[in-house]
Amino acid sequence: MSLIPATILTGFLGSGKTTLLKRVLSEAHGQKIAIIENEFGEENIDNDILVTDSKEQIIQMSNGCICCTIREDLREALQLLAAKKRQGLLDFDRVVIETTGLADPGPVAQTFFMDDEIAESYLLDSILTLVDAKHANQQLDDRQEARRQVGFADQIFISKTDLVSSEETADLMHRLKHMNPRAPQQAVHFGEVPLSQVFDLRGFNLNSKLDIDPDFLKEEDHAGHD
Repeated sequence: MSLIPATILTGFLGSGKTTLLKRVLSEAHGQKIAIIENEFGEENIDNDILVTDSKEQIIQMSNGCICCTIREDLREALQLLAAKKRQGLLDFDRVVIETTGLADPGPVAQTFFMDDEIAESYLLDSILTLVDAKHANQQLDDRQEARRQVGFADQIFISKTDLVSSEETADLMHRLKHMNPRAPQQAVHFGEVPLSQVFDLRGFNLNSKLDIDPDFLKEEDHAGHD
């Protein structure tokens, strides 16, 4: 079985992750996408597209996509999905992991390299980061997670540019470019992004991530993260 491409979707609270995800799910692209809602910490957000009171962990959606809400380890959910795909119980083409707004994407990405079973089933395609133009500067000043989300990004989408001036947007883009010169930036309006800029980017570069975080491949450095 060929490797299943995986995309990590990250961004601070209110940056528009769910809006983008809804658009990707509802578009008639013919792809079957497994969505993993990764609940780091106690903030249970962005649940309006998930059937959270279902006893089933995996929910089949009307357009053939799959939703998987994780209450435990991300590895277990990825292993479960891959096993069901191998057994012919689930049919999907790719996985999108939506992190909560307060998540550091480092440990999520790390899962694809630290676990042999995951590495043999999945290919980490890219980390997409949404940045809220109106609140980004404050978040970047105050929260290391927001800075890490930008630093780890392979593609940056800037939302809510209609709520700030063009000068403020330009200043923010300059700041983001300084923080992560490698990631392309694009302003998005209500999640309207061509799928060609979301999937199959082949953007994830392990060497560049090791430049950001030399301890990226060391297990103990991210232990205890929630």
